[in-house]
Amino acid sequence: MTRLAIFDIDGTLCDSWDVETRCFAEAVAAVTGRPLPTLDWSRYAEPTSAGIVAEVLAEAPNATTRAREIEYAFVNNLRAEYARAPDVLRPVRGAGAFIRRLGEERHCAIAIATGGFASEARFKLACSGIDLDAFPHATSSDTPRRRDIIALAIRRAAFTVGVRTVYFGDGAWDVQASCALGLPMIGIGRRIAALQKLGVAAVFPDFSAQDAIIGSLNTAWHD
Repeated sequence: MTRLAIFDIDGTLCDSWDVETRCFAEAVAAVTGRPLPTLDWSRYAEPTSAGIVAEVLAEAPNATTRAREIEYAFVNNLRAEYARAPDVLRPVRGAGAFIRRLGEERHCAIAIATGGFASEARFKLACSGIDLDAFPHATSSDTPRRRDIIALAIRRAAFTVGVRTVYFGDGAWDVQASCALGLPMIGIGRRIAALQKLGVAAVFPDFSAQDAIIGSLNTAWHD
């Protein structure tokens, strides 16, 4: 295939933001003994799991060990929340069906790029009925900076950054990263009004309007 669609996870494929934020904050507090400075991810230099942990542990001894402990505690928190109430980790409407359609109809290749840890991403997608390892992917376990994560996923899919590639995301940081890489972006999820204000022309609340989203993909590939 000569075209690539690359997907963020949180808020784009998996509607996990509410429980994710709480579980992450609890993991950081449990390991460091201190609360997160803010729950507004946009306030961090790199709003990814690894990036935020690195910032929190910047002056800490044994930072590498503590980062692993935070990741382990975070994923355990997510597992416990899911066991209590599976609906807290659910797919964005139509996400799995849309990805399957892209593959079955050979519209494009597919890759996944996420600011989450690898273990976090694998668990969240499994809860949404999507196998992370079925696709080329990159996570903040590879590199903490979002634009580098996206670029790495593109390379792992055997594509060139900026060539015949469209990015699906839901946050302001996704807009910033896609602009930095010269990628057209399609907005998905709860923040579509904010994305429109940032200049994202094609926005959808979920993946239920498959034909319209494919139309936006085709427009982006041909621009």
